[in-house]
Amino acid sequence: LTAAHVWFERGESKDRQRVIDRLQNHCIGKNHPVLIFPEGTCINNTSVMLFKKGSFEIDTTIYPVAIKYDTLYTEAFWNSSEQSIVRYLFMMLTSWALVVNVW
Repeated sequence: LTAAHVWFERGESKDRQRVIDRLQNHCIGKNHPVLIFPEGTCINNTSVMLFKKGSFEIDTTIYPVAIKYDTLYTEAFWNSSEQSIVRYLFMMLTSWALVVNVW
């Protein structure tokens, strides 16, 4: 079972409440798990910032997911100060493989 992504602005309190409401509607009475990817919360591709507590306040099982990119064939991290998006996309699309470890 898949669901749509939930996009929100962290600084907007109404957006935070909308996310909590949507998660509760998805989970209540259905026992659906929630996978949380900390998209956009990594620091220079070296470490992950702490999760905010809001998603963990609903009454269901939460599975945080960690993804670590292996630089064996290419670097998955885009450093916009060093390369353009076109150069980065070319590198990604022409690399032999993108190795990813998921926990």
